Amino acid sequence: MLRRILIGFIILFLGFSVFPQARQAEASTVSKKQLIIVNKKINKLAFYENGKLVKTYNVATGRTSKLTPEGTFYIREKIKNRPYYKHNIPGGDPRNPLGKRWLGISKQENGGYPYAIHGNSDESSIGKYISGGCIRMHNKEVIELFSKVKIGAKVRITTSKKTFNQLAKPYFKNIDIKAPTFPSVTTVSDKSSEVSGVTEKSATVTVKIGSKKYTKKADSKGKFKVKIPKQKAGKKLYLSAKDLSGNISKTKTIVVKDKTAPVVSGVINNKTYNKDVKITFNEGKATLNGKAINSKYVVKTEGKRTLVVKDAAGNKTTIVFTIDKTAPVVSGVNHNAIYNKDVTLTFKEGTATLNGKAVKTGYVVKTAGKYTLVLKDAVGNKRSVVFIIDKTAPVVTGVENNVTYDKNVTIRFNEGKATLDGNAFTSGTVVSTEGPHTLVVTDAAGNKTTVKFTITKVPMPV
Repeated sequence: MLRRILIGFIILFLGFSVFPQARQAEASTVSKKQLIIVNKKINKLAFYENGKLVKTYNVATGRTSKLTPEGTFYIREKIKNRPYYKHNIPGGDPRNPLGKRWLGISKQENGGYPYAIHGNSDESSIGKYISGGCIRMHNKEVIELFSKVKIGAKVRITTSKKTFNQLAKPYFKNIDIKAPTFPSVTTVSDKSSEVSGVTEKSATVTVKIGSKKYTKKADSKGKFKVKIPKQKAGKKLYLSAKDLSGNISKTKTIVVKDKTAPVVSGVINNKTYNKDVKITFNEGKATLNGKAINSKYVVKTEGKRTLVVKDAAGNKTTIVFTIDKTAPVVSGVNHNAIYNKDVTLTFKEGTATLNGKAVKTGYVVKTAGKYTLVLKDAVGNKRSVVFIIDKTAPVVTGVENNVTYDKNVTIRFNEGKATLDGNAFTSGTVVSTEGPHTLVVTDAAGNKTTVKFTITKVPMPV
């Protein structure tokens, strides 16, 4: 009996001596694998496992810099829905300021330091310096952290300008603390719709423009293209990159370059005008055929012009234009002329209509009648020529050709001008002089009627 009791005591003694050592060994292993860093300077918590950053969280810390202790601690205990004993508030109660999870910390695994990482009853307090010393988290996020962290995990609380990776470097040999850089970034202009360049492979690149951010992950060679809205020249863009280890690059400032040429109105390149033009430009200095001009300059003289407008950034707009106010020239007919023969219409430019019908250069007009030729060039200059073709000779009455008359004759003609025996003659005049006569009537077109006649008056018998 005594022997059995002695064996029992021995087993019990061994149990009490072995299990704490086992727990200490387990905690020591965990502390080498898991690390929590709380940086009070930015009120953020980072969770590392096996040297890799798992996630960062926003937290609230002490109202004063001394309330939340700094140093290296360990997760001592994990409690779900811990009661708030001070005011007798049950665990899980929405009023409970400890929230839904409690991760007690201490300087040693089995110590009793009265601080913890826990949830809260006031979600709006996260990110502020407001607690009595504990580290507050959003309930949803502390539940997530609680599920990953094991008892014995190391906790580092500090106030530092260093990155989390730099703070974690002493605890893990394999941690990356080198921030990404930008060996090359292409020029961004007011015509660009992307920011491209090279950084660390697989890093997430962010372009901040005002309050908006645009992101894109770099490829396996570090190349990236971040789509952005087009920006005005002079606008500042802020470029940064975050690598897979959480290291963040220094912010690179990019100033949008002016690549937009001056805008010119009033004239268009390679166009011809048939009137005065007013040249207007929105910026820069201008020359017209090498001579300096100001905006709103009016060009009146005919000829070819070269306008060059250059802004302060060196962007240039060149416009070549012509002023042509001269109507097309036609040959073969003259305005208000009358012709008694066929006419050939000739012109070197533009399009033409004859009495409304389209004709081409070299067209021959044969039929008698009145015509209106309208010739129009490419810029709208127009010339109108009215002409008549009249091939009919004047009609004479009162005398006939090669006829002898024994009395006075009254001569009439329907058009033109006439001569009788070389002297001007008027239609309706009576011719009484005996002898041979020659009447010539010529109309405006040059058509001519010639009548030769004789007057011989025979005396009456006595």
